[in-house]
This record gives sequence, C-alpha cells and structure tokens, in this order.
Amino acid sequence: METTAKDLLELGPTSALSPFIELGAERCQRSLVLTNDFNANGFAVDISFHQLRTATYFAQKFNKPKLPYRVCCDINNLPFRSGSVPFVLCYEFLHHFPTPKPILQQAHRVLSSGVFFFNEEPFRRPKLALFRQSQKQYSESTLRKSKTRRFLESFVTEEYCDEREHGIIENDDISLAHWNECLSVFDSREIVVYSLGNRLCTRLNEKISLKNLPNLLFGGGIRGICRKTAQSPRHQAANLTELLACPDCLESRGPVSDPPSLSEQGSSLRCDDCGSRFPVVDDITILLPTRLRRELYPEFMN
Repeated sequence: METTAKDLLELGPTSALSPFIELGAERCQRSLVLTNDFNANGFAVDISFHQLRTATYFAQKFNKPKLPYRVCCDINNLPFRSGSVPFVLCYEFLHHFPTPKPILQQAHRVLSSGVFFFNEEPFRRPKLALFRQSQKQYSESTLRKSKTRRFLESFVTEEYCDEREHGIIENDDISLAHWNECLSVFDSREIVVYSLGNRLCTRLNEKISLKNLPNLLFGGGIRGICRKTAQSPRHQAANLTELLACPDCLESRGPVSDPPSLSEQGSSLRCDDCGSRFPVVDDITILLPTRLRRELYPEFMN
C-alpha cells in the first residue's frame, strides 16, 4: 500500500486517476489506497471471488472505509466498454500468464486517452536451476538466510512458492525483447528495469542497449508508464455500472470495438443485447462468461 501511494504521487497531477481499473486486485489493498487516499473511483477486478470478498476485512484493518467497485471476471474478456477509463494499473500480475500480450491488448482497449501503469514484474536473466529450494521463499527459514546467500542461490535454484504449488503460472522467463514487443501496442511508454532493490535502474528503450546488460545479469523487476493518446472517452458515465460490458458477448464476438452495456435489474445485471444475467453477491459483481462461471462458481448460476 505504501509502494502504491508512492507510485501514484510520482505519476503526478497530469494523470487522471478516475475511473480506474486495477487488474489482479486480489484483496484490493492498492485499490483501497486509490479510493481512500486519492479520492478516486474505480474497479478492483480479479478472477477470485473469495479474494475480492476479503477486501471488507482489509478495509477495516487499515481504516480505509471506501471500497472500490469489485468485479469478478476473466482478464481475457475484460467486461468494460472500450475507451471507457483513463487509468489502468496492476502489480505482480502480468507474469501469471504465458505471455502478457493479450492482457496488454485488453488494457489498451478499455483505456480512453490515459495511462496504463505496471510494476513489480520479473524479466528473464541467466539462470541454472539445479534443484528446487526445500523451503518456500517467504518461510521463516528462508528469510533467516543472509541476503547475499539468497541472492546467490537465486542463480542456481528454482524458488518454492505457493503459486507454483497450486498450479499457478509463474512466468519469470519473459525477455526484455518480448516485453518491448508486447508493450508496443501503446503510443508511448517509459519503461525502467531495476536490479539489486532499486540500486541499479536503467531505461529500457525499443532496443536493448549496453546500459541494460548489468540488469540482465543480476535480474530484478520491470515497471512502466504506458500512454494511449488522441482518443476522447467514448462513454461519459453517470455511474460506474454504465462502464461495464457483457462478457458473454465479448467471448462470442471476440474483441469488438464497443461491446454491449449492462442494465441493473434487482440484484443482478442484464445484457441489453443478448439477455444474459450476471449476479451481484456480497457487493461483488460476477462478470464471468456464463460458460466459465458454470465451471468455477456453479453456486452462482441460479
């Protein structure tokens, strides 16, 4: 939460923060910073309904009473009108996919003239994984090791973490060249790669240069401010619900320029075009395509 506040301050007053979409929001800590500390309105989205539901606990724990609009959805069918928001952000999210390219295309689609910000993503570096570590990366025994030992072990071992244990993709093999290719969908971008904490930072241009070689050796993270320009918002919404779009239509039609909107009907939303209904449970809107909702959350089919 402190990192998020610092990053938002560095973006400066020229970047509009409302309405926003946080991708992979999990427990919504970062969205809570936006809604409470920066007086922004927007959406916290994640495929895990159960993670989004914990936001009420964390809002109380950190004394952040204003909750974001929570949406359980599939990033591959991001259920928002095209060109509808000026700010999209994510942290530690893009590397959970085989490639970030389709995710970045979705972020670009929903942006009006605005900013996509990302941080804390890995990039590929030389590594010889001789064996997997016996203890998880944040276990007490691992954290008791010196920073030097952990750094050296990272070159020759595979980390043991909760995500991999549960079959979640941990793609730390994305090359800087592939990052550049995926991010080229945006009109302009300021990309920084950082190593050894933030002690070694270099700018990543369209081509990898000699200045980036130390980062390639030591590894670290990548962050960026990516801009989409020369487009006015297509939808001036009176409320956030008006910016939502039908995931069934998005799935069946593919990337369309302006997917159909949704209307509130009691405790659910209804597509104005295909008639599909989507429930609202514990103040979380379930906007998964019907096929995927049946597979992941059959309890929300009635």
